[in-house]
Amino acid sequence: MTTWTDEMKEEVSKKKLYPFIVLDYKDDVVGVYRNSKQCERENEFGFTSLGIRQAVKKIHKTHRGFRFEKISIELYKEYIGEE
Repeated sequence: MTTWTDEMKEEVSKKKLYPFIVLDYKDDVVGVYRNSKQCERENEFGFTSLGIRQAVKKIHKTHRGFRFEKISIELYKEYIGEE
């Protein structure tokens, strides 16, 4: 049985692309993320990946007062400057 290291988890996470944007109550874009795990690690608002996924799937309207909207891979690449 293989023990997963943080580096191994990060590598798998980078391959999964489920892009979304985070919007505040004024509809200003707070962040653009490739998946819920990246958002959970890199934000300063205390988001959880389960809460993010529920908000993206519209099970809940918001998570910690923020809205999460799915975006296309092309739009994600525009936001991050990748071509």
